[in-house]
Amino acid sequence: MSAKLNKEQRLLCLLLSRALTGSEPQGLWELSREADTEKLIYMAGQHKVLPLLYGVLCEEWRGEPLGEADGKYVEHSARVTVKQSYRLLFLTRYLVNLLEGADIPVLVLKGCGVAELYPVPETRKSGDIDLLVPEDRLEAAAKVLAGEHFPVKESQHANHHLTCSSKDGIDVELHTMLAEPFRNNETNLRMKELLPSFFEKREYKECMGVRLPVAGEPYQAMQLLLHMLQHFLRAGFGLKLLCDWVVFWNRETVQKAVPEFLELAESCHVRTFAEAVTMVCKEFLGLRKDLTMGDRHDGKLAEEFLLDVFAAEEFGKADKNRMVIVSKNSFWAYVKEFHYQMKMNHPGTSRHVVLWPVLWAVTLAVFLRNNKKLNRGKVRDILRNAGNRSRLLRQMGWKE
Repeated sequence: MSAKLNKEQRLLCLLLSRALTGSEPQGLWELSREADTEKLIYMAGQHKVLPLLYGVLCEEWRGEPLGEADGKYVEHSARVTVKQSYRLLFLTRYLVNLLEGADIPVLVLKGCGVAELYPVPETRKSGDIDLLVPEDRLEAAAKVLAGEHFPVKESQHANHHLTCSSKDGIDVELHTMLAEPFRNNETNLRMKELLPSFFEKREYKECMGVRLPVAGEPYQAMQLLLHMLQHFLRAGFGLKLLCDWVVFWNRETVQKAVPEFLELAESCHVRTFAEAVTMVCKEFLGLRKDLTMGDRHDGKLAEEFLLDVFAAEEFGKADKNRMVIVSKNSFWAYVKEFHYQMKMNHPGTSRHVVLWPVLWAVTLAVFLRNNKKLNRGKVRDILRNAGNRSRLLRQMGWKE
């Protein structure tokens, strides 16, 4: 028998639906009397959505205030997030002005550009700043940031962006791609082809009272989806990214962007993933039922998908056995994933086939070292977890 959402998980979804939509979902307050409040608050904190619940927890909870300790904890979480949101907002504006002053095209990804869509924008938690720049201007952009005390970090952990950091630890990611390369080369090629359109169709919008350049709505939705898929194919993602999807598509004004977005998703071979995410958000998080993004309805699959999201917490850090997901539960699928990781970790030298045996050995050594250093699970448990998640991936229709 397949696992089911527990009371706290179901209640958290209902509370988020209430916070995101302003409407009271059926059974909310009845379930609140049965669930464990401390477990609920802990879970919301692990998913970085606790600040979103400040209103429903501290003002509406069961028709009476939360307990003093719980109330103070939720309020503190909200206060810290609000302060960080404004700090990142004005820093984003400052950096955008610097780059545009140097004639470098720039777009704000996620962050305050998405927070603006929430009922209370300041409560959407963000920890860094993501900026998209053309690949041929990356070096110039990094030089501009370095001149403002944001030098490039010595250690880089991605191929699709360059991370700079301030003295007080704020990271600024300069993206030149929409997501980390996937194993599907057609998807990668199409993402690259789409990049000029992101800049051509950018819009300047008021984000929390500050005018910033963001992608046009079909393109912004595309980037949100690719960001989700990228994390899902690695260790997973938590509820916050699903909340972004809900607030983005719940607006009446954005419905006209659906056909163009679906064309973009189809061209990138990610439409089935978009439909699966939409199904889950409609089922559990208050996404409008009349959103015309596929008519798929599979309650069992939606619940399994959501259980995977709960297990991952923010970005797959909760489960020590979660690292990657493979397209099939087979020996060759694991081999292909290992080879793919080698190419991602060594994008330059892996072009030379003669060096592959050495690079395989290095990749394996790094994997085993990091596995021990980060106190990850046993290799066989990690592979078993990846295989189990591959079944869910196939049910969602994703092919690589």
